[in-house]
Amino acid sequence: MKKFTAILLTLILAASITACSGGNSSTDSSSETTESTNSSESSETTPQATETQPETEAPTEKKDIEKGDSGEGEKTLESVFCNVTIPEGLKYKVYFYSYDETPLGTLQIDFGKKDTTEGRLEVSTTRMIKSLDDAAEECIRVRNIESYKEGKYEIGEEVTYGNTTYKEVKMSHEYGSEACLVSYYKRADGKDIYVEIRTKINGLTNLEITDPLVEELAKSAVYK
Repeated sequence: MKKFTAILLTLILAASITACSGGNSSTDSSSETTESTNSSESSETTPQATETQPETEAPTEKKDIEKGDSGEGEKTLESVFCNVTIPEGLKYKVYFYSYDETPLGTLQIDFGKKDTTEGRLEVSTTRMIKSLDDAAEECIRVRNIESYKEGKYEIGEEVTYGNTTYKEVKMSHEYGSEACLVSYYKRADGKDIYVEIRTKINGLTNLEITDPLVEELAKSAVYK
């Protein structure tokens, strides 16, 4: 009897241990399934950062000049009346620029090695000239040289820079002297262009009209 009771207790204990072991396995399997599901849902709902931001376009450089523009060469300036390249070694400032639809107007660009008061390029369609000789006479007329105590002038020979023929005009009086390269450009619309490139020698600004940088500027100018 005792032996039978012992065998029965052994069977009951074995059955109890087997039941507990099966319950833990089920729990672990359920936990793994839940984690797998959560991981899958997280992967599906997380947005992928694959979109790229649109590139910002670089600003385009302004070509047409305006009054007050300034800087240093080498720099090409474009306007209604002409295109001109300020060579490296010269500073510049657009002193005046005005025109209408006719077009009638004037462009004045100051330039110099030390500052922008040593020389000036002037291009104008408001002067009543019809030849290169007219341009030389106009250069002298506007300065009223004869009104100065020691005023005198000299018209030199023609000189060609690039595609443009200039005449050199030298003027002096008790306050200093000026030298100019003047030219005339005939336009198809009849609004002919007067051109003047001048430099001053007065003790404060001293830039020769024959300076290689001035000649380079005159050579680069394209009148239109």
